[in-house]
Amino acid sequence: MTWRKAEPTPAALPKRWDREQIQRARKTPLAPLLRRRGYPLRARPGENFLVEDHQDLVIKDSYWVWPSRQMKGNAIDFLMLIECRSFNEAMDILVAEAPPANA
Repeated sequence: MTWRKAEPTPAALPKRWDREQIQRARKTPLAPLLRRRGYPLRARPGENFLVEDHQDLVIKDSYWVWPSRQMKGNAIDFLMLIECRSFNEAMDILVAEAPPANA
C-alpha cells in the first residue's frame, strides 16, 4: 500500500496578500483599533497613548514601542507580537479595519 500526502484544505492554505494591502495594514492607526479591541488607553503628550495594562507600552499613529521589553513595530507587529496572532490573522483583522484603498 502506498500513502499519499493529503492535499491541504483551502482554510489551511496560506493567504496571498498583495503589497498594497500589507502597506495599508502596517499603517492602520492603532488608537482606534485598540480601543475597539478593549485596550484602555491614556493620552500622553505629543499625540501618544499609553496602553495602561502594559506598563510602558506607548502607541502613536500606527507605530508602537515597549521600552521595558525592547520591542517596537507597526500595526501588524502589534497583533503578532502582543496578541500572539499569526500574520494571516493579523492581516484579516487589519484589512477588515482599513478604509478602502481609494478613500
